[in-house]
Amino acid sequence: MAAHETHRLGAAGEARALELLQARGHRLLERNFRCPRGELDLVTWQGDTLVFTEVKVLTETAYMHASERVDEAKREKLRRAAHWYLKRRAGKEAPPPHRFDIVWLTAKEGKFVDHGIIENAFGDGSGGQR
Repeated sequence: MAAHETHRLGAAGEARALELLQARGHRLLERNFRCPRGELDLVTWQGDTLVFTEVKVLTETAYMHASERVDEAKREKLRRAAHWYLKRRAGKEAPPPHRFDIVWLTAKEGKFVDHGIIENAFGDGSGGQR
């Protein structure tokens, strides 16, 4: 797949992921938030919980499930970016309850044919979920 097609599919995947999350009551705060520690695809509120969501899109011919692409190295990068986000947004206040979700989408011939949401996909690295 050419780079521009991959970028287009990724952007469409993030838009579709946001639709799925909004249908579950999420309210968008940030999209493609970049900081010195990394990038957060989507940052939303769901009730009183701040949710950091990683979006993964793969083609139907991929040899692994999209959610498997979020390995420990990627999780650590997401944790560092989320920590940076929380420090800058919460200041001296205690950070709000938060979690990490994964939205995965499978594409075939440029259309999404399957998807799923994994809530609380991994912890924040502090020994437990918040």
